[in-house]
Amino acid sequence: MNTQTLWIDRQEHLDAWVAHAKNAPWLGIDTEFERVRTFFPRLCLLQMSTPDRAVCIDPLVELDWNGIRTLISESQPVKVFHAARQDLEVLQQHLSVVPGKFFDTQIAAAFCGYGEQVGYARMVKDICDVALPKAFTRTPWCRRPLSEAEVQYALDDVYYLGMLYETLCEALRDHGRETWLSDDCAALVSEESLRKAENAAIEKVIRACAGMDRVSQSVAASLVRWREDLARRKDRPREWLVSTEVLIELARTRPKNQQDLSAVTGLEKGTLKRRGEEILGVIRMSETPDPDFVALPRPTKPDAAQKALGNALWKYLGEVCEHEGVPTSAIAPRDEIRALAAGKRNLRVLSGWRRTFVGESLLERVGPADSSSP
Repeated sequence: MNTQTLWIDRQEHLDAWVAHAKNAPWLGIDTEFERVRTFFPRLCLLQMSTPDRAVCIDPLVELDWNGIRTLISESQPVKVFHAARQDLEVLQQHLSVVPGKFFDTQIAAAFCGYGEQVGYARMVKDICDVALPKAFTRTPWCRRPLSEAEVQYALDDVYYLGMLYETLCEALRDHGRETWLSDDCAALVSEESLRKAENAAIEKVIRACAGMDRVSQSVAASLVRWREDLARRKDRPREWLVSTEVLIELARTRPKNQQDLSAVTGLEKGTLKRRGEEILGVIRMSETPDPDFVALPRPTKPDAAQKALGNALWKYLGEVCEHEGVPTSAIAPRDEIRALAAGKRNLRVLSGWRRTFVGESLLERVGPADSSSP
């Protein structure tokens, strides 16, 4: 590799890197983090690259990160990631920053005929004709010192991003799909997307309790929010505190005392001892639902006609995507097509470039929606 590589753990080196990188046409970014025993990901290493060099920045030493925050948040240079979602979460958590403009090579690859959720190593092999090693995928990245081979592996994760970016930019232009990529990248960091990601674990439990009586659903909503708050305060994985299965069982049975609690399958004795009264308190407080609390009905199975329509729409979408060389999953998941067949209209496949690409054609095959459907 004919490039200057650096390990940055001193402020003067970080400042020099920022001064260099801000004038680059693009900035490759990757992160290494650990998230085994914690709720929040722990940033272990930040890798960056420009056309001239690649660096590893050590977040475990005391540094002033304001220059990096500015570098990431401004629209130029374009930030280049591969499969950006987790990196974006880590950067937001540790640096309180969201990229001003970025390019996700995995999303772009899907729009350019490389397939569904293609990995970085395969893209590097296909485009750069370089076979990356796989020996360090399970490295404990917060360990210090890292070996020379481990540092090189981390540098490789950003070194080739520029070549992928330039190749995919050209392919997107050739396909007329530049807007597809920019819109989908912007959606990843939209307030709506960030809010959905933050509430995903809560919504999962609430949906799992759909069809229970109103009081039990109120208890479920309070318990899952209590667990979320506790996980954040203690910085521990949700499932380590109280499993989702136990939360659902607590909502269903609504135990009244410690004896009832001890009979709940899966509730660990340590949790019962440390958190038992707290859990009972949450249950008692939520057994009188707020007046505006709306319980979710039990999901209904589609009738034969709706199921047939959903299958026909899914088949048609597959045919269009195959013809255009795009993975079906990059356009719409099957659940969204089922929702379309059920009369739903507030769907991603019916908005933005997706509506033009295939959404209007899908609507023509569905017919008018029920006016009561959102």
